[in-house]
Amino acid sequence: MEEIKGFIVLADNDGTIRDTNSVKDDCLNEFCNVEFGKAVNFDVLPTELHRKMHGRPMAEIFVEIAKVVYARIITLDEGQAVTERLNEFIKEEYVGRKVYDGAEKFYRDLKAMGCPMFILTGMEPNLVQAGLEHHGLGDVFEGILGAPKTKEENIKNILDKYPGYRILAMGDAMSEYRATMAYEGTIFLAFDFENRAKRVFPDEVKVFTSYDEQVWDEIYSQL
Repeated sequence: MEEIKGFIVLADNDGTIRDTNSVKDDCLNEFCNVEFGKAVNFDVLPTELHRKMHGRPMAEIFVEIAKVVYARIITLDEGQAVTERLNEFIKEEYVGRKVYDGAEKFYRDLKAMGCPMFILTGMEPNLVQAGLEHHGLGDVFEGILGAPKTKEENIKNILDKYPGYRILAMGDAMSEYRATMAYEGTIFLAFDFENRAKRVFPDEVKVFTSYDEQVWDEIYSQL
């Protein structure tokens, strides 16, 4: 491994920094009933589709939802337009959802150590930024990178700007684990604040439910 210059922090927002995972789930039925004339729920929307598409931009997910649930073909641009209407529909609730206890101190401590810090998200960056600013965290991260680019594309772009850096990644899903662990030397912290049964990681991955000393112990053990 080449000489390490430092760590880049790559964190997911939903379910890792803030309690936002359920917002789209809570609103999706009502929104799709307005948008498509028929509600979507997880009995109608196959679980395997949801898992397959997790971590993909929401526009792509809407293309699949339209095809599988409504037997309609829409373009990616149309999926993006639907996504923008969804974001406006959920904005008030999404922005107001709480920050997990200890998250602000954890990320501010990393920032004070000089780590370049970014959020990788499947949401629109402006919506994520609005939520962080609402909770006084608008100055913590150097960038919020999300749709329409994938997390894989955004990670590559960041690493191109910071050659020789290792990744310190935080996430709550396998999509983030796979995307970041593709790079040598990555430290990945898996979180499951909401006890979501589908958050399945390899056995060797410790899953945390709070930002406490155990999180720092895990980082130090992998240095």
